[in-house]
Amino acid sequence: MAPRRYDSPVRDAQSATTRARILDAALALLGKEGLDAVTIPAVAKAARVSVPTVYRHFPTLDDLMRGFLDWIRPRVGQTFERLAGPAPELPRIAGENYKSYESHAALLLPMMESRAFNRVRLGQAGRRAPMGAQALRPLAPRWSDRDLEGAAGAIYAFIPPTAWRWLRETWGLDPETAARASMWAMRVLLEAIAEGRGLDDVPAPSAAPRRKKKGARS
Repeated sequence: MAPRRYDSPVRDAQSATTRARILDAALALLGKEGLDAVTIPAVAKAARVSVPTVYRHFPTLDDLMRGFLDWIRPRVGQTFERLAGPAPELPRIAGENYKSYESHAALLLPMMESRAFNRVRLGQAGRRAPMGAQALRPLAPRWSDRDLEGAAGAIYAFIPPTAWRWLRETWGLDPETAARASMWAMRVLLEAIAEGRGLDDVPAPSAAPRRKKKGARS
């Protein structure tokens, strides 16, 4: 006979409190000392709990990073529920998110450097394309799923923290210009879809004209 499981609201509340305490300590370490400081023993010490207690809530660093992402996503507007809304709202969402990225930069940037962050991020890749295609479907009801997913990828590429970071660090834009540029590009793409211009509606690159050799007859 399988052992009976006793649910206790008090025990569940205590577990949630302990989990939040561990996450708070880990986030404080991340923001103050950087990614290298975030180890299970260091988090346990900062949270004033035992190492086994941390492992009980977060068996691996990947699990801890997943906890970070679950904590920060709603604070920077990156929940699936928010991004799956009406497509015309996406540029506005991007502008709001960029402001949130700036205010949480001390936590976001170290997180984005970690391999665990990328493993967690890539692990959810299968959900994104169908979500984007569904959001664009009202604008292009006759498009194939494949074309909608491709168009959605081009639009949604401007929303995440990776785009914000690239525009800010690699391209050297100030925060306001980075947000405005992203919103503008997304609006242009959405207008193209609404006008019926699809992925194949792009002129093929023309071949470069050959230079004539000296003395050759025309």
